[in-house]
Amino acid sequence: MMSAAFSRRALLRAALSLSGLLALSPLAELRAEGPQQAIRIVGSSTLYTMTSDVAELFGKGTRYPAPVVESTGTGGGFKLFCAGNGAGTPDIAMASRPMTEGERQQCDSAGVTAAEALPLGTGGVIVAMAADAPSYPLSLRHLWLALAAKVPVDGKLVTNPYRTWRSIDPALPDLPIQVYGPPPTSGTHDALLGMILDVACHEDPAMVGLPLRERLDACERLREDGAYIHAGESDEMLSRRLLSNPKAVGIVGHQVLDQHRGLKAATLNGVAPTAATVQDRSYPLVRTLYLYVKAAHLPRTPGLGRFVSTYLSNGMIGPDGRLTSLGLVPLGDSARQAAIERARTLGPGI
Repeated sequence: MMSAAFSRRALLRAALSLSGLLALSPLAELRAEGPQQAIRIVGSSTLYTMTSDVAELFGKGTRYPAPVVESTGTGGGFKLFCAGNGAGTPDIAMASRPMTEGERQQCDSAGVTAAEALPLGTGGVIVAMAADAPSYPLSLRHLWLALAAKVPVDGKLVTNPYRTWRSIDPALPDLPIQVYGPPPTSGTHDALLGMILDVACHEDPAMVGLPLRERLDACERLREDGAYIHAGESDEMLSRRLLSNPKAVGIVGHQVLDQHRGLKAATLNGVAPTAATVQDRSYPLVRTLYLYVKAAHLPRTPGLGRFVSTYLSNGMIGPDGRLTSLGLVPLGDSARQAAIERARTLGPGI
């Protein structure tokens, strides 16, 4: 009969042999890199509440820990996401706009070469204010004249002279121009420049006759005299500031209306921001919302593929999905299915 001492020695030799094999395996390389125990997500403040909701449900309903979600703004999120692969870098970036060419190059140079944009749905950018504030029947031109650093007066570009909304248009409230908005790292800030200032500025007859260089500079610069106030990345904090200051308005994602019943939105070009007008794009400020998933992390971050599948499910982003109650406007069936198929090309588990 085998002695107890021999059995222990045999088991020890077997364990040492197995540990040696594991040390040479790909799994050991992942352990050496320190595989992340929780999915890390960074980016858009517009998507922060929605993604946090999915993360909490995922943590409760699976054996994986709830993902860590950070609101860094779209630009800040891409900077972190594109820093490289491996421990300490994010698995997912939330975005309220596509990557720029410069951001894509940063990703490529750091080896983040398979990061697909997965559309989730659409959202509107609104001018919000407290529910008991006066109504603002705004146009894109009103917003441009209120927020641009320089505007045309008598055929010349001058430093913005407008101090009240009524000085722009007698139909607007006689209140000071005080606009809370996102910082430059935010995708909503990019929407403010690209979808409001740039469009209204270039369409204005007084700007058409100006030299191109002068016009381009004027159409992309916000005023810095205190009328526009950077309110940080948090939509929640911006909303609270609006609730406490009925004389101010804010540039923010339209999902805040679902989260704060004490807020309302201005009409833009005569159209109110609703799920229907955002979906059919009759409302003028609509953008697509995205997830970017780091393919290199799918085999090394526990539960990453399953989380992406959960997020893209009909139960989350479909017509009657959970996230519609948080302000997400669903994609059409074909676009949503295309996003799922695109996600599956990234790697295992989706």
